[in-house]
Amino acid sequence: MNQIDFKNKQIQIIVNLINTRRFDDVLNKAKPLIKKFPKEYIFYNAAGMALINLERYLEAIKILEKAKELNENNYFVLNNLGLAYFYLKKYDLSEQYFNRILDIKPDFLNAFINLSNLKKALNLNEDALLNLEKALKFHDKEYFLHFSIGTFYQNKGDFNKSNFHYKKCLSLNPLFTEVDRLISMSHKYKEEDPHLIDMQKKILNKNVSEIQKMHLYFALGKAFDDLKDFNQSFENFKKGNDIKDKKIGYSFKLDNDILSNIKNNFNKTENIIPIDNEFKKKIIFIVGMPRSGTSLVEQVLSSHNKVYGAGELTFLTESIYNEFIVNNSTSPEFIIKKIEEKNLLTIKKFYYDNIKKFDFSEEYIVDKAPLNFRWLGFILKLFPNSYIINCNRDPMDIGWSNYKQNFSSGNLGFAYNLNNIGKFYNIYMEFMSHWNELFQEKIYEVNYEKFTSNFEEEVKKLLQFCKLEWSQDCVEFYKNKKSVVTSSMAQVRQPIYKTSVASWKNYSDKLENLKKILNK
Repeated sequence: MNQIDFKNKQIQIIVNLINTRRFDDVLNKAKPLIKKFPKEYIFYNAAGMALINLERYLEAIKILEKAKELNENNYFVLNNLGLAYFYLKKYDLSEQYFNRILDIKPDFLNAFINLSNLKKALNLNEDALLNLEKALKFHDKEYFLHFSIGTFYQNKGDFNKSNFHYKKCLSLNPLFTEVDRLISMSHKYKEEDPHLIDMQKKILNKNVSEIQKMHLYFALGKAFDDLKDFNQSFENFKKGNDIKDKKIGYSFKLDNDILSNIKNNFNKTENIIPIDNEFKKKIIFIVGMPRSGTSLVEQVLSSHNKVYGAGELTFLTESIYNEFIVNNSTSPEFIIKKIEEKNLLTIKKFYYDNIKKFDFSEEYIVDKAPLNFRWLGFILKLFPNSYIINCNRDPMDIGWSNYKQNFSSGNLGFAYNLNNIGKFYNIYMEFMSHWNELFQEKIYEVNYEKFTSNFEEEVKKLLQFCKLEWSQDCVEFYKNKKSVVTSSMAQVRQPIYKTSVASWKNYSDKLENLKKILNK
């Protein structure tokens, strides 16, 4: 076999490995080929792509720079460099690469999508949407583009436009069933509903994969719940959850590690003496179990003209994990031997550096990451001028509401098994019991049932806690046009309502084990 045929064969092997996401194999294959063909950018690029997918971003940049030296205007190489810098949160550099690609190749779809994701990460949602709509001029037949645009409109609360693009997506790719699930979230089903009938036919299709079925099961669960056929609803939700639960293989080890380490290191008030605070903005941390009302509270607060709603930020968890997670690539363990000032300053710098990337002028910023309830001791040490709001509601409503969702976050692996949900709720309560023993007066408790039944009065109390003056806009939160990435996206676009209270009772006979776990 001559050199050209050999090289082409190796390229095809690498392409096949990339398509099957065997990135360790891609790297092992590309490295000797780089030595054999040192002038061929494609092997450097393949190695760089593999390293990105293995989350080894600095190594990826180093090898991709060599690929760029060989072919400086290759938009595949430039795109991978942009991605590597994006994952490192070096957004300025990342944006430069994506814009450079569009100068070279104005219709390159990946650059439009990646640039949109970058703008979304900075909460510049209108800019993100604009980039996708520019791409639509070149790629009207790309189903994934319509999916992406539809999702932005859904997050904005413009369900007419989101459904237009979702239906276009399904016309181009009927088996992209994630769209069926997303449509179901903002659609109220009736008897003989065309979308319900279509999904029932689709799920019988032999070409539908397990993951595609999973999305359909969640959507059918929602549809039958609307129709008050609670037996069929539960059956479909259970099928969807069983697939997701098996795929994730959730373990309580990490959560139990965190709980025991936190209890050992934050066990008296002197452990929580604040370090210096130089950040001028006031931070409101909204915590609690997922589906406990955190999105509603954020939408209420971010409707105030002095408050910027940043959504579910990952920065605090990322920075704490960076300091205290070991064996991250195999079996992660959370170990705090001692909290030193250098750990705290590193965490604080990481958080502030990322917050400062948002372009906002408001005096307050809301960080609504529910699982930050684990870090309240860190929050009070690092951000002494912050406000902590803990949301809670009937634990059975929380449990059932979690079970009905297919979350986009990868951090909620407990949510697809009723027993795990109950056990995780008990962990949450153990955390909150510990924090309340130490500094109950610093945590404002929002009870969902009370908040929704006496809404205006409770909003006044919430604003008073945050030292914000009264604003009628907060009561009319549903008029807020801010994008909301949450399973409650349809609910937060409506005036306050109470129909979700005690909705679990429709499924009471199927939730006996959950009741037992929560009553322990």
